[in-house]
Amino acid sequence: MPTMPALVPTPPEYRDPEYALHPDGTRVERLEDIPRRRAAVTPDAHAVITPSGTTTFRDLDDESNRVGQALRADGVGPGDRVAYVGENAPEFLAVMYGASKVGAVPTALNFRLAGPEVAYILGNAEPAAIVLGHGMEHLAEVARAADVRTVVTLSGAAGTTPYDGWLREVTDEDPGYARAADETALMFYTSGTTGHPKGIELTGPNIGQAIAAMHYLLDLDTTSIALAPVPFFHVSGLGLALVAGVNGSALLLRNATSPADLLEILQEHRVSHAVAVPTLIQFMLAQPAARTGDWSALKYLIYGSSPIPEPVLREATEVFGCKFLQSYGLTESTGGVTMLSPEDHRPTPETVHRLRSVGRPMPNVPIRVVDPATLEDLPPGERGEVLIGGGHVMARYWRNREATDATITADGWLRTGDGGSFDADGYLYLHDRLKDMIVSGGENVYPAEVESTLTDHPDIAQVAVIGVESERWGESAYAVVVPAPGSSPSEADIIAWARDRMAHFKCPVGVAFVDALPLNASGKLLKTALRDTYGS
Repeated sequence: MPTMPALVPTPPEYRDPEYALHPDGTRVERLEDIPRRRAAVTPDAHAVITPSGTTTFRDLDDESNRVGQALRADGVGPGDRVAYVGENAPEFLAVMYGASKVGAVPTALNFRLAGPEVAYILGNAEPAAIVLGHGMEHLAEVARAADVRTVVTLSGAAGTTPYDGWLREVTDEDPGYARAADETALMFYTSGTTGHPKGIELTGPNIGQAIAAMHYLLDLDTTSIALAPVPFFHVSGLGLALVAGVNGSALLLRNATSPADLLEILQEHRVSHAVAVPTLIQFMLAQPAARTGDWSALKYLIYGSSPIPEPVLREATEVFGCKFLQSYGLTESTGGVTMLSPEDHRPTPETVHRLRSVGRPMPNVPIRVVDPATLEDLPPGERGEVLIGGGHVMARYWRNREATDATITADGWLRTGDGGSFDADGYLYLHDRLKDMIVSGGENVYPAEVESTLTDHPDIAQVAVIGVESERWGESAYAVVVPAPGSSPSEADIIAWARDRMAHFKCPVGVAFVDALPLNASGKLLKTALRDTYGS
């Protein structure tokens, strides 16, 4: 067995790290190397903990080898896409790493999407194989209709290949693929302002650089237990899994049924690191058990998607007593690019305003605020569009040159579409969403996508979707509808129709009916007027 140390101290030159490091001191630049390197150092340490048992790093490495061999036997090779749809599970990680070990591109799909939404993505990604998690068997027909060659289900549903049987006929020899730095290593799908989901291609160096700051900041080691309640189809959810794997930490996969259940899980498993959206933290604080719990094991609570109101944050800091860290980023930036540090979360009266920010740029991540028309830099205090540069920026949108060129400038800056400004100390504040994105319970909802679906309703002539305040979710979608001539649709009918065709978190929670949508002199929709009337 190798004698490499299980824990690697942060070298002085990595105080501002560019890459995360494997336990042997080499850079994390290939996704497929994470289980290989970790299994060589701590083979018997727990990689994943679930209600049904544990998976060691040796187990994960061996199973991902079998997945790779099974894919290879099915004719899957470098550049092919391998999709996974399902809740967080050890099999997700085995499929991701196994696909990588044959040079294929793991493609994480949102398991909350409706059948037609999944069908669109499969038609766009054209995966050679798909693995459907528990409860996702109904998508087998959708996959077959999209001509996916290999359809595997964890349950072994009729007409599909059972996961266990798929792996039983192959060896656990490592397929041995080593991906080049410019090859796509991972693909997520997200919705764009055009209303169509887009594939986001990330490389190994993207991932190695994106997890670097968290890798050194979070004090993860082989004694840590990290809870991943955020789905792996989110870059933030998978990011924690990758950082935990590099550091030899155990990843706890348990789906809480309620905020009270989550509090019990955190204590029962002595969780040291957890990720949560602000609304969930608020729900947890509303439980009396939060104040009587034992939080001595909890070291970090990491949150994102929006700032936490100052009174809530002060209460959370007092109740949980751990370090809080906020980050802002996009899937296109391979996750977080700013950091509101634990120190920032214990402000003085002179610095309390920083709690409204998303922090300062992470090391080695250049961020600018520019005039969205000229792309000229703006001084502190002036609002403009946030641009992100450096090694975090995605390679491209999958098969969408037009969208890529519109999003990444000729000199490599990612146009986020988010409005923001810097203060004199370099803290970034987000003000408005240039793309009108709605954040509902930590999920990004793009009005154009919802509008595109609602427009197909036979009783809708025109529709505009805005965000409205939600006590539970922060924001929710709200539709303003111009009925088709001679029709009189009801609010309940439109909402039910939408819920049959879209993930429920995207669907409008209310509908207003108007004779005409407000337009300016050029015929452009005035969503500001709709927000003034109906919105938040």
